[in-house]
Amino acid sequence: MLFRSAMLMRWARYLFWAGFWSVAIVLAVYFVRRDALKYVEWTEAVYRRFWPNRGFLAVHVVGAGVALMIGPLQFVPMIRTRWPTIHRSIGWIYVFACLGSVPAALRLGLDSCPLCVSPFVVWSVTTMVVTGLAVTLAILGRTRAHRDFMIRSYALMYAFVFVRLDAHLIGTPLEIPLAPGIQRSSMVLWLAWVIPLLTCELFLVWIPTLQKALRSRSRGRVVQT
Repeated sequence: MLFRSAMLMRWARYLFWAGFWSVAIVLAVYFVRRDALKYVEWTEAVYRRFWPNRGFLAVHVVGAGVALMIGPLQFVPMIRTRWPTIHRSIGWIYVFACLGSVPAALRLGLDSCPLCVSPFVVWSVTTMVVTGLAVTLAILGRTRAHRDFMIRSYALMYAFVFVRLDAHLIGTPLEIPLAPGIQRSSMVLWLAWVIPLLTCELFLVWIPTLQKALRSRSRGRVVQT
């Protein structure tokens, strides 16, 4: 009975994460195809208001697109265990993609509306710090901590998808009810990375800590009896 329950839990966990990553990858591909590939055409008609900063936008789009596409490969256990060299190579490509995309996004954000500058700055700095910590922990051999910070880094990079997704939902039944105009843009920029980061903390820190505390309490009761 216990074996069967354990197998069911394992399959449920597998199906959950398979579904999660499938949705994440589909949305990332949709974002790259709809909002990134169009900038391959190097014309003012395509870049529009970003034409004066087209270099920064191009670097941001390429870097973010590469990071979003290869990021999930970092979390495939088979690649990590059987082909560690490939895992490390993918990791370095991801890091350099972030190093190009995030500062370029920050530069573009500084020219946006006044209320949008703060979330752009905090988001960009947080992403750079978290990604830097992931690299440092990998060099130090702290595998588990490195993995956790890579998850945080990818969640922060994925916020670009949420920002674009919100823009496409405006005027549809799925539109998120937020303040209109500039205030909405600022709120979306905050929520797009704060909520994913808090979700990471929930699964990486809060729930494991709670589970550990409950297990310790249960063991203490067993010892007492």
